[in-house]
Amino acid sequence: MTVTHAPDLYEHAPDTDWESGFFALEGELLELACVRECAVVHTDLPEPGQAVVVAFVPLAPQQEIAGRRAVLAACQRNLPALYAHAVAVDDVPRTVEGAVREGELLDRVLPQIARDLMSPAAMAD
Repeated sequence: MTVTHAPDLYEHAPDTDWESGFFALEGELLELACVRECAVVHTDLPEPGQAVVVAFVPLAPQQEIAGRRAVLAACQRNLPALYAHAVAVDDVPRTVEGAVREGELLDRVLPQIARDLMSPAAMAD
């Protein structure tokens, strides 16, 4: 699991609050039984603004909805001030060294996020 963020997005809050929230979120996501792998990215989305995007690989296809709910609940508990969005993916793109390819990941999930933001009812389980 990898947590990435741009430092300039944190200028309005103490670093320790954000760091502890992301650290706690990462720990909680690692414990989810319905999620095989995930990556957390702190980014700026056009409509909601600052957001945490979690791309996750469900343990099994039938656990996608449960995974999304569990990921969003973890985000709400650990980073309640940020808009959170969870997107199921087939895999998390990584470099040879194992780091998340953040740009590639966002390119993959942003179309789904845009669809969900345009139609929140379709996102509801």
